[in-house]
Amino acid sequence: MKIEKHVESITAVLVVANGTVPRVTVGTDYTLSTLSAVFTNTLASRIAFLLTNVISPLHCNFSEDTVPDVLKEAPQFLLNNPIALQRKFLNLRDKPDMKKRRTEFREAVKTAEQDALEMLVDLFDRLDGIEPQQRMKVAPLYKKRHSIVANIIATLTRHMRELLR
Repeated sequence: MKIEKHVESITAVLVVANGTVPRVTVGTDYTLSTLSAVFTNTLASRIAFLLTNVISPLHCNFSEDTVPDVLKEAPQFLLNNPIALQRKFLNLRDKPDMKKRRTEFREAVKTAEQDALEMLVDLFDRLDGIEPQQRMKVAPLYKKRHSIVANIIATLTRHMRELLR
């Protein structure tokens, strides 16, 4: 996909990841590497993480060790999906063994809703202060990174062929 055909400007990049998974997947690792190459230090302030399935920082297992240095200071927003919790609550509330905990579960859903709302306010406040970056300043960096990766792959392929002879 050519970024130039679809994007006029970039205000921010929000990386959505499951905050309960301790290891970064290959796809996420590639995405983070690409973002750190495309967005230089001055543009790195436009990147944030939205970590899902996380009640608080104490429950977050997202591995910050795998985040490129340029993105280590990127803000993290935590979201314990209140819609999923509401669905679970509705499925459980009428079960006989759940009657004792119905109030507790309903309060947990309400808390998740309030936390999600506050997180979204924080996220939108952050986005509100960022000016869009014109595509022309980002696309050359993306092309440069793509060229570097292609050269590395070609070199590794050549060396592997030589080793296998």
